[in-house]
Amino acid sequence: MNRATKGAVAAGAAAVLLLGGLGTLALWQDSETVGGGAINSGELNFEPTGTPGVWTDVSEGGSVVIGADPSGYLIVPGDVLTYTNSYTVNSAGENIEATITADFSQVTGDPALAAALATTVAVDGGAALPNGSAVDLPLTSPTQTVAVAVTITFDQATTDLVAQNETVNLNSFTLTLDQVRPV
Repeated sequence: MNRATKGAVAAGAAAVLLLGGLGTLALWQDSETVGGGAINSGELNFEPTGTPGVWTDVSEGGSVVIGADPSGYLIVPGDVLTYTNSYTVNSAGENIEATITADFSQVTGDPALAAALATTVAVDGGAALPNGSAVDLPLTSPTQTVAVAVTITFDQATTDLVAQNETVNLNSFTLTLDQVRPV
């Protein structure tokens, strides 16, 4: 290696050592604070309007009010029970829409009876969708009341001794309000 190359390598190494020891090499710099104020988050929640929901047997041939607790009411194939309640929905946000889902996946009890029950959920008299389906909830004002109806139908085709003298505990069924992005 010639003398000029050795000198250039030595100068480069010295510069690296100096820069490494002194931090970064900064040339002129300036900064400005950006104005704009604060941003705030919206909200989405719901709660019963104050009265407990009501179970009603709406099977063909009549309507029987069961009350807030359906335990002790004996159902048979072909029966249709409906849970109805009003909920206050609070919503705030520029791009907010919501759905309600009825979830029976955590309901416990005898498997044969649970398998014979089909569930749907509807909001404000709209179309009833099957268990686990997200039902669109039109948000029309920051605070509004919606009527939710959950229907349980005992399969009329249940035959022989299937699902007799069995129990399903409905205490674990949930309604879930979910925020969704507008499409």
